[in-house]
Amino acid sequence: MRAAMLIAGAELTLLFRHRLTLAMGVVLPVALGLLVLWAEADTGRAGSGSVAGLVLVTVIALTAYVSGTTILSSRRQQTVLRRLRFSGASDTAILVGTLAPTAALTVTQAAMLLGMVISVDRPPLAGLGPLLLALVAGVAAACGLAALTAAFTSAPELAQLTTTPIGLAFLGGAFWVAWIPPAEVTALMLALPGGAVTQLTRIAWHVPGATGLVPAAVLLGLSAVGAVVAALRVFSWDLRR
Repeated sequence: MRAAMLIAGAELTLLFRHRLTLAMGVVLPVALGLLVLWAEADTGRAGSGSVAGLVLVTVIALTAYVSGTTILSSRRQQTVLRRLRFSGASDTAILVGTLAPTAALTVTQAAMLLGMVISVDRPPLAGLGPLLLALVAGVAAACGLAALTAAFTSAPELAQLTTTPIGLAFLGGAFWVAWIPPAEVTALMLALPGGAVTQLTRIAWHVPGATGLVPAAVLLGLSAVGAVVAALRVFSWDLRR
């Protein structure tokens, strides 16, 4: 834990030193989240529960997943990860510490955007537990998938390409569930992390017909655990060619 905290502190310092990167990392997901809010206000079709899920998935996919993949690929190219392994820190501590600032940034962005949804929603948020579960498990799954994708990303410039399939699956699952009546959501839809996050937000807003808290939570948790385990097994610490 101490090693992870030290690595996270160093990453946070680097993040604040690159202010343009930090600004773009904040602006893009927030801008897309606001676009989703504007579209819902204009059409009124999705409802607060669904639009909250879409906003949450957008931030998780772009910040925790895409940015996390880029950071890990960059640190490996700079041989930072290999040197950290020589320090005696465990593989888990290195990955957690490297991704912790990105995860914290994701939570901050999500809190801000969800706060906007809550301030203007109708009906109001009914249950905080499912929403927190969606946020925490969703970020954990995205970070695990970031580490897994970084294992096959030879350079940070290629992260935009290598993250496309899973990124589209993340966002596609969210939109798939958002367009389906809550009572008709299947286990296949919940198997996609974005679909599970969206359904959990619907449950948090007590959207009529939105059920299946346990299946959504279990499948999202399995996605997070599976991604982390797979990443630890296949992650490449040396430079990739």
